[in-house]
Parts: sequence; structure tokens; C-alpha cells
Amino acid sequence: MHHPQLLPQRPLHARSKVVLLALAACLISPAILHAQQPIVTSNPPQTSTTQSELAAAQDDAEVDALTKQLASVADEAGSTTASASTNDSGPVGIVPLTPGFNASLGSTSQHDSSNGWSSIISPNVAYRFSPHWSMNVGLPIYGHIEIDTAKDVVNKAGVVTSEAYLFKARSFLFGDTNIATEFEAHPKPFDYNVTAALGTPTGDYPNGLGAGQVTYAINNHFEHAIGDWFTPELELGIGDSSDLIDSRVHKSYTDIGENAHFQFGFGFSLPLDINFTTDAYEDLPLSSQTVTSSTTNGKKGKQEKTIITTSQESFGEDNGFLNTLDIPLNGHVTLSGFYNRSLRNKIDTAGFSLTFLLRSAPHGHESIH
Repeated sequence: MHHPQLLPQRPLHARSKVVLLALAACLISPAILHAQQPIVTSNPPQTSTTQSELAAAQDDAEVDALTKQLASVADEAGSTTASASTNDSGPVGIVPLTPGFNASLGSTSQHDSSNGWSSIISPNVAYRFSPHWSMNVGLPIYGHIEIDTAKDVVNKAGVVTSEAYLFKARSFLFGDTNIATEFEAHPKPFDYNVTAALGTPTGDYPNGLGAGQVTYAINNHFEHAIGDWFTPELELGIGDSSDLIDSRVHKSYTDIGENAHFQFGFGFSLPLDINFTTDAYEDLPLSSQTVTSSTTNGKKGKQEKTIITTSQESFGEDNGFLNTLDIPLNGHVTLSGFYNRSLRNKIDTAGFSLTFLLRSAPHGHESIH
């Protein structure tokens, strides 16, 4: 089979690097300047209780101290929540409000107009080190997906002459693992969160479900609550894979190359703790793009499925709208729906999910994420 020659990606111009570094410094520095001091917890009073009761009392004291500090930070910032929201990586709650470990399991069914229905299981683990710093790791596992699968074409002499692609259902395929660290702060005008994400090549690259290399993304999220129900939000970021930023929607293609991310929208807090968010986004390439797809349907697919590298930066551009709705059924289960319209690629993706959370937030406090 003839494969097109891969063209080297063009490096960023020196002026572009300076501008991007300056932007990152300007965005991150306010958060660092407004970081709060570490919490100090007191030991529980010594009584004639057992050792297990003392340990439980000390844990309760630590939880109460951190919860009070988070509440005071939110009050100083004029915010109605304990933390700024992060990137649109799923329902709120995976990063625990209190120190320590948390885990979740997401089950998603979605329909992509380029390759039909798919089901994804998303295990995720997280750990909160302080009121401002946490980490989480997630891995998408495709329980079912319809993709183009290569089949060798053999001539009468038994020689492979080409490859044909058959559109068929596949099961138990992996996507790239996402490792993210998050820092949040609450200066007076707004809530702020910066996320640095790293994608590791655990995905099924030949089938278009992974990047085939290590990828990164840095995203800055700003929001300001107006009253108890309305929150404008803004995101500015840079990276070499848009999949690390908008990870709620699983695309039928992966594009690799430097790109800038812009997003603006509004969040609405509805009765029964229901949250609705609508955003407009733009992913703007800053270098050449390498694209691999899981299907030959849709704009990103071509006459034959293969890796495509182009020096045209606009090839990897994407823009459109993303709407999400999160409905908490109880402290541990959230029902979600989402709809993404890619204007650039003319692809519609819609789906719903259930997220099962190991540790819910303490009573009377919102979860962080």
C-alpha cells in the first residue's frame, strides 16, 4: 500500500514562542501570588478513648480544618462554590474536597455522525494534596466502537499488494492515558484553575484511538459567579493534542501538532443541584498537523485511511459549540448528557453517561472539579 510521505512539522517561530511564554507567565502568576498558606490542624483533646477513636477524631479534625479553609477562601473571593471549575473533563466531583484519595468510574454511550455509536468506560483516580493542588489519572476503554479495520489484499501469488479497510465493530480497545495536575486559587475578581495534562501512548494508534506519542496540554480556566446561578467562564490554553482539553467528547480522529485553545461560555446552576454549561470553542493550529482517524467517513477521513501530515496549519483547526448537563442522582452517582457541534468539521457528537463516585463531598459542601 502506498503511504504518503510524512512531512516534518514546522517549528514555532521565535516570536510565537516568546508571545506564548509571556501569555503563560501572565496567566499563572496571579494564581501563585494569591496562593493560601498551608493549613495547620490541631490535635484532638486527649481522653480515655481507644486508639481507633483517637485516629478517627484526628481525621475528622483534619477534614473540618480543610473544609473551613476552603470555605473561607471562597468567601474572600466572593464565590458561591469552594473551587473554580476545571476543564470539561466530566461531571463535578472526581477531585475530592477533603485531603486524600478519590476514584470514579464513568460509563458513556455516544453517537458520532462520522462513525456511529460507541460505548466507553472511564476509570479515574485522584488525590488532593492541599486546598490548591491535586492530581488525577484517567483511561478511556472502548467497550464497543465501529471503526475502519485494515485487511491485507493478497494476489494470486500470495503477495500482499495493498490494504482494504472494512467498517466493523470492535471491542475492548484502549485510548491514551491522561495524567493531569491541577492548581487552583481564588483571587478577588475571579476563581482560577490551571491544568497541566500529559497524554501517554497507551491508545490503539493503528485504529485512530491514540496519538502514538506523548502529548501535552496546559489550560487556564477563569470564572466569576454572578449571584447563585450564573457563571461566565473563559479558557486559554496551548498544547499539541486537543483531546487532552475536551476529553468528555471522544472524537473519531486524533490530530497532533502545536495548537492554541480558546473557549468562552456560561454555566447555570439550576434547582436540585443540576448544572448546565454552554461554551463556544476554537482550536487554532500553530504548526503543521498529523491526523489519524478511526473512520474514513467524515471530513477527517480520506479516500484511504492512513496517517496524513500536511504543512497547512488549517488542516487541524476545529471550532464549534459544546453543551453539557449534569444531574446528580445522589452523592455518589451523576447522570450527564452532552452535545458537541463541530462547525469546522461538520460533525455532531451527542451522548449520555453515568459517573459513579467513590467519595462524595461532605454534607453541605460542593465537590471540587
